[in-house]
Formats: sequence, C-alpha cells, structure tokens
Amino acid sequence: MNRSRLDSRFAGRTAFITGAASGIGLELSRALAAAGARVWMTDMDGAACAAAAEALRAQGLEAFASRLDVRDGAAFDAALASAWESLGRVELLVNNAGIGAAADARDMTPELWRRVVEINLMGVIHGCHAAWPRMAAAGGGQVVNIASAFGLLPGPLYAAYSATKHGVVGLSRSLRAEGHALGIGVTAVCPGFIRTRILDNAVMIGIDPARAEAAIPFRFIDAHDAVRTILRGVARNRSLVVFPWEFRLLWWLDRAAPWLIDRINVTVARRYRSISGRLD
Repeated sequence: MNRSRLDSRFAGRTAFITGAASGIGLELSRALAAAGARVWMTDMDGAACAAAAEALRAQGLEAFASRLDVRDGAAFDAALASAWESLGRVELLVNNAGIGAAADARDMTPELWRRVVEINLMGVIHGCHAAWPRMAAAGGGQVVNIASAFGLLPGPLYAAYSATKHGVVGLSRSLRAEGHALGIGVTAVCPGFIRTRILDNAVMIGIDPARAEAAIPFRFIDAHDAVRTILRGVARNRSLVVFPWEFRLLWWLDRAAPWLIDRINVTVARRYRSISGRLD
C-alpha cells in the first residue's frame, strides 16, 4: 500500500492515543496527523504530551493533549468522553501505553507484578471498556492494541511482561469476534524490538539495561518504519500485525513445534541469567 493510499485511509478520521508523549505513541500521532487525522494524545507525563501536541500544531496539524494514567478506569472514561465530545466522536482508539519489566521470576515482587498488569493489561481493558459502547452506539470504529511478539511467544525473564501481552492478544481477538456485527474492528500489534525508550524506562531487577540490550540477538526496528507497518495493518483491519519477519518465523515455529521454541528459550533464560550473575 503506497503512502498516498495509506493517507487516504486516515484523512479526516479521529484518533485517541495513549502513551503518546514518546516512542511508538508519538510516532503514530505524527503519522496519523500528517495523514489528515485529528489526534487526541494522552500520556502519564502530561507536560511532555502537551509539548508533543504543540509541536504537531506548529506544523499545521490537528493535535490535542491531556494527561492520563491508564491504570485509572474512571479517568480513562472521562478523558475519552472529553475527546469524543470535542472531536465529534473517536473512530480510532490506540491503546499503546505500556511498561517493560525484566527480572528473574524469583526476584519479582507482588507490587511489580501488579504494576505491570495494571498498566499493560488493565490499561488496555480500561480503554476498550470506555470506547466499546460508544463505538457500538455510533455504528462502528476501530481499536488498536499494541501488544508485543512476547504476546505470542514465551519471554524468559520477561514473565510479567509476556503474561500481560498474551492477555492483550487474547482480549483483542475475543473482542474482534464480538465487534464484527457492531462494525468495530480490532487489531493486535505484535512487534519485535523497536528502537524506543521502553528499554530505557523498563524496570529491570538484577539486570543491567545496556548489557541486556547488547544480548538481544535481533535487530532493532526504527520507530518510523514500525509505524508504517502498523498503519498498513490497521488500514486493512488485520487481526494481528506481527513483524519483522524473524518474529513471524518464530511464531510459526512455536505453533508447528512448540517443543523447539521451549528448548530455545531454556538457552535464552540461561543467557540472561548469566547477565544478572544468577547462574543457579
């Protein structure tokens, strides 16, 4: 799908995006606004989000901003209601806000488990809960949930992160079936490693972030390129957008020979433990 055709799919549409002050959320906001959409950007960092929206407006694009902690369901509903009223409706909801976490499961605290679940999974649930009845009443819409390749594959030493992203994929596919008769499309995005600040901001217990990144055997994708792939999938209303090809191959292998992926991940777990100094 060429750029002009892609732009035509989003021109005049309205979008509500979480985690929009940086990374994929910011790149999606830029791309959608440049394609002619009106974007409502939200983030836990309200000041950074407001500055990002102002930068888009300085380019002649339509962007609005508000602070949102996706863990607060009532606040999510209020923010979406405000955007809905201001924009006329919200046609595209992008649940992007998330947090990375890496640790040996023995070192995870209940508080950290809860934090990851509340942001990565409950944040998406809050977004869907706020948008779903409104979109159904309006005759349709589209929900895009940013998951991860770890939502389809095991993630040794990323157990909490992987668990929440598996939940996002399951939620997305279930809602997609429900949404068909309502005119609501649902897409789960499952990328590999994207060059954003998520690793910088990730909670890592006993693992040095720089050493962990260096140990990743896969290439990092530029956020701009990732967004083009995401929007092509969204424009086509794909159920799953899995990229790059290495992770599509691993996903296929996991379905064809799960024992092989399990064996590979035993080696991966050993490698990450060596980084943390825990060899037992």
